[in-house]
Amino acid sequence: MTIAASTTGLNVTVGHTTILNDLELEVASGSFHGILGSNGAGKTTLFNTLLGFIQKTGGSVRLLGTDPWPRNANLLRRVGIQHQRPAFFVRMSLIEHLRAVADIFGSDRTYVSTVIDALNLGKVADTKCENLSGGERQRLAVASALVHRPEVLFLDEPTAGLDPAARKSLVDLLRDTDFTDELTVLYTTHYLEEAERLCDVVSIMDSGTIIATGSPRSLISAAELGATVLLPAAVPQTATIQGIFDRVELSDDGILVHTEDAARALVTLSGAGVDCAGAQISQGRLEDVFFKLTGRNIEQ
Repeated sequence: MTIAASTTGLNVTVGHTTILNDLELEVASGSFHGILGSNGAGKTTLFNTLLGFIQKTGGSVRLLGTDPWPRNANLLRRVGIQHQRPAFFVRMSLIEHLRAVADIFGSDRTYVSTVIDALNLGKVADTKCENLSGGERQRLAVASALVHRPEVLFLDEPTAGLDPAARKSLVDLLRDTDFTDELTVLYTTHYLEEAERLCDVVSIMDSGTIIATGSPRSLISAAELGATVLLPAAVPQTATIQGIFDRVELSDDGILVHTEDAARALVTLSGAGVDCAGAQISQGRLEDVFFKLTGRNIEQ
């Protein structure tokens, strides 16, 4: 197995604060590898260290077989980076912006149209960047990271701040596009349902270190989790449900109740007058793994 990126005993300290602590990571070439953690877990710092934007305090880092520090321009030409706060040539149209980015990297402009089509941006190709919607800007950020045909693609919270419909649209595109079959993708998110859909492998981060790595299915299986009950009609009764169960969350589809015994939970809910119409039961999710390993939900 070829390794695209790795760290061994990685430490990053800023002032008196340790951000990354003896972090071990191995990313296989050609994989879609998710780095999962709550805000402040160190995900962005890990990316910046892998890319040579931050100097490590201790340990080793390799990206495409090379130590990325000090910043190596030739190495950066081999990677694509989608930042949380991307910068665009706002007065240019979308297609002009992508052509300019291709020129900066010395890449073939003819690839621009391929990227536009793959990310479903054709209808806004002639729209100025400053006039794009939030979802279109996020897709443009990904397109900008792809246009020079990188070997490794870094996606840092690509769906952060989007409404549910725009998030789903971008995730669907990332899942279905042929680009991700040809690349190594490192992807940070705190939307764990996205990671289940997209990632071959996930690494769970907590307090600056990685505490578990594996495929989503293998981590869920190893955790020996209970069940999740989805109650699509019970949103108005959220307070009542929270008074009965410890782990209750609101999703786009309704109320989610995490429990060891789904059948008993439904009996209890019905007895409390909760509307259980259309209830759906699923056995374990990545969200449950995260809670079991860290003792909290990822939003906390």
